[in-house]
Amino acid sequence: MTNIGSFTFQYDQGEDRIRLIGNMNNGQPRVDFWLTRRLCLRILGAADELIRRTSKQVSRTAPEHREAVAQFEHEQAREALQVQEAPLQTRAPAAVLHRLDASFRGGRYQLSFFTGDSDEVAAVSVLNYAELHQVLHLLHRGSQSLDWGAPAQLFDTQVPTSQTLQ
Repeated sequence: MTNIGSFTFQYDQGEDRIRLIGNMNNGQPRVDFWLTRRLCLRILGAADELIRRTSKQVSRTAPEHREAVAQFEHEQAREALQVQEAPLQTRAPAAVLHRLDASFRGGRYQLSFFTGDSDEVAAVSVLNYAELHQVLHLLHRGSQSLDWGAPAQLFDTQVPTSQTLQ
């Protein structure tokens, strides 16, 4: 099992997949995964529930404002993200990622990466709250650039349409 300390994402139009490269330039064993449309959209769809359950700020907010607070926290983490935009030339083999589990303990998130039909973990990564949002942002951006039908905003901030004025 590989510990992923840094992430690199490549949005591959030809493969119609996102290549996640763990530990590309940090001296640790490198691992490459292909993320499919189906898996990315499931991850992004589950992000709302994960953040709602684990963020103190979001969970303490009135229900009608939770998505707006989650989106605000997401934008703060995105702004702190340092991204190097450069073409990535890689020919390393990549395994198709079949499952990504997220757990939360002690203020940290553990992501467990699974390939194939095995229940054996291929790699893990431990992230803080901001780093989790940064990974979600990069998956969201890749899903949008590949035109996979990802929502415009990761956290729905729609105001209910059935409001009553008094």
